[in-house]
Amino acid sequence: MKKRRQRIPAEPIEVTITDLSHDGRGIARHNDKVVFVQNALPGETVLAKLNRRTRNFDEAVAENITNPSADRVSPACEFYQVCNGCTMMHISDDKQIEFKFNTLKSNLTKMGQIAPKDWLPPLSDQHWNYRRRARLSVKWVTGKDKVLVGFREKNGRFVADMTDCLVLEKPLAKLIQPLQVLIEKMTIKSQIPQIECAMSDDSVALIMRHMRDLTEADLLLVKEFADQHQLQMFLQSKGPKTIKPIVADYPPLAFSLTEQNLRYEFLPNDFIQVNRRMNEKMVAQVLAHMNLTKDSKVLDLFCGLGNFTLPIAQNCAEVVGVEGDHQLVERAIHNAHLNKLNNTEFFVADLTKDHSQSEWFKKHYTHVLIDPPRSGAWEVLPLIAETEAQTLVYVSCHPGSLARDTERLVHELGFTLECAGVMDMFPHTSHVESMAVFSRKIS
Repeated sequence: MKKRRQRIPAEPIEVTITDLSHDGRGIARHNDKVVFVQNALPGETVLAKLNRRTRNFDEAVAENITNPSADRVSPACEFYQVCNGCTMMHISDDKQIEFKFNTLKSNLTKMGQIAPKDWLPPLSDQHWNYRRRARLSVKWVTGKDKVLVGFREKNGRFVADMTDCLVLEKPLAKLIQPLQVLIEKMTIKSQIPQIECAMSDDSVALIMRHMRDLTEADLLLVKEFADQHQLQMFLQSKGPKTIKPIVADYPPLAFSLTEQNLRYEFLPNDFIQVNRRMNEKMVAQVLAHMNLTKDSKVLDLFCGLGNFTLPIAQNCAEVVGVEGDHQLVERAIHNAHLNKLNNTEFFVADLTKDHSQSEWFKKHYTHVLIDPPRSGAWEVLPLIAETEAQTLVYVSCHPGSLARDTERLVHELGFTLECAGVMDMFPHTSHVESMAVFSRKIS
């Protein structure tokens, strides 16, 4: 039976906002139904235009606010109302961090049924031009004969019409308009869906995804563009293995951890932390709470290209890094050699599988660090509990999976939650990065 589409009224509705959702939208009720309202804050009464209706909830955008909250600020970005790259720019900086802290606290107490002994002070840094990695959507709008390059609109269906971005690092933001001009000149402008951007400490790399081969004229345009803007330009026709540089001898992309005097080389599609300054602070905070000694032996799970592994190696006897992405493990090994660290060992492993018989698991560990994806570390938790590690540091990019895993660690596997706190890795968004420190006594 075909589902009947619910009619969206033309007239706005008046609602009072009572709370914020996990993604920063205002929560209200209208006709006994929950409404999620963009650009609305608790305590405000707003006129909101419905843009989506479902059986269980409605979605809307605030068009008029009759009693603005004291926490409301005027968004600095002229594209904020349309672009979905940021969702919390209408909230003061302090309240953004408070929202993220409350999200973490609520998840731990409700889902994890636990609170830490201590809350860490929120970790934050600059709120503008912080983002060194991004995936920008591209769309040729035939009706306007215009190419759009940017983030998706808030409704998710279209590419935002934007010419600048206040959260991208400035060299990336300055490329939005030139990229629009470049692609408009290309014969395959309708066949380019995205541009992936990555910044090293001293250069910019772009990966142009293309659904059809570039003509010789297109390739010449791209090469001239790369030369003009001093870029490393890569082309990608299909999956990640098809990424190829347009010039064979690009120097390695690299970033540094200045406090640790470490240099990391990476490929343009490698995962690196988006916010370079916050990454340095996060690494320092992790090291401060691991309390490593020259005799410590550390297991670093979901280690990536060694972001935490290498600074840990400078402070312990041995560290083993485990990661599911073969390319990142190759980079981690390379970076350990680059920094002359001989007390590291790396393994490729799918950490959702059983590794009780794996070579790396049979070693002795005093500490464990995990930095899993949004899905968390559920499958590997029992394995961590089987080690002799007395300290576990959990870096999380999703408070829900952290809370779920914390409940298991504390109530089933014998760990104590010592402290937890948020790290503002993505200002002006609802993304919550956090860190939790666990301990246990080994009899």
